[in-house]
Amino acid sequence: MGSPTDSETSSSAASAGSSGAPRPLAGGNLCGVGTRVRVGLLGLDRAGQFHAERLSLRPEFEIVAGCEPTGDGPRRLPAPRAADCAIYSRVDDLLARADIDTVLIAGSTEHRAEWTLQALEANKHVALDVPPCESAGQMRQLLAAARRTGRQLSILPARRGSTEFRAALQIVQGDQLGPLYSARMLSWGKAVPQATSGPLSASGALAREGDPFAFFAYQYVDQLLQLFAARPRSVFGRILPPSTNDSAVTAFTLAIGFEPGIDALIDVNLESGAVLQTGWMLAGARGSYGGGRIYLPETSGEISDAPVPPTDLPERDVYGELVALARGGCNHADSAAEAEIVMRVIDAARESSRTGQTVSLDPSA
Repeated sequence: MGSPTDSETSSSAASAGSSGAPRPLAGGNLCGVGTRVRVGLLGLDRAGQFHAERLSLRPEFEIVAGCEPTGDGPRRLPAPRAADCAIYSRVDDLLARADIDTVLIAGSTEHRAEWTLQALEANKHVALDVPPCESAGQMRQLLAAARRTGRQLSILPARRGSTEFRAALQIVQGDQLGPLYSARMLSWGKAVPQATSGPLSASGALAREGDPFAFFAYQYVDQLLQLFAARPRSVFGRILPPSTNDSAVTAFTLAIGFEPGIDALIDVNLESGAVLQTGWMLAGARGSYGGGRIYLPETSGEISDAPVPPTDLPERDVYGELVALARGGCNHADSAAEAEIVMRVIDAARESSRTGQTVSLDPSA
């Protein structure tokens, strides 16, 4: 079917009453078990296309409509069960549809906070791809809006699925190392991906995300906080400008402090000609981990090492969590609160890089 114009919109969702109580969706606030989750996709660039393909392959979902507010995006989705869905160029037109209960936002990072606020006010649950927004202040604003509207806000765990990270997390959760006091991550190499979010140019070419620091820093800081399960107290950041005119290459170092004597270092160089990816290296009171091996002291004082068996931690089902979001099967406030802490670290790293000083964080905030 053809894409509707801006004037071909569905009727608006019911407005909130004077009490400010959440406005009921048509058919109820939550999807029942066995009912398809009705998704509206906001942002149809590479990330949006990826999500459309994956969601279309799962029977729990129905992609009702898509929206590309830049006006330069595709007018069709590639997914077999979504190819004929309506595509809008105005956010309001997508959100006016009463047959959408959940909005998945994967468009340009600079607009994600704005679109999320619109979707929450339109009585939709919202799932955000990462990075979810541009700052911790925006993340706090989104959390407040979710509480005010009574809608669910979730950050998809899209960067926690690697085998290496799950192996490190399993070692930590198994308490084989004892309390952690140090973590290191080194990632060097020309491995700059095409943008996972960002507008398509008028010619149809994908514009790279303008801030690769945010993309890479978010995923590594998020993983680090999962490993330490603690709130950081200080951040020192050094963000190097690119040595070429290509804004998609950069390098940065983050030193993140927790309790006294407990710290982490993340070193990323996207311009390096050397390809070096250490994965997480962890040191604890009883042993260390790195490169898929665990190192433990023997009574003789010698250090023995052994390979870590394949992780039996299940892969994160990103879209399974999206089902739970829409059906009320779990409370996703935690994922948004975790994202706010990650964004605080990233904000502090930017400030530190500008001033050359360590930035303190309030662990109780």
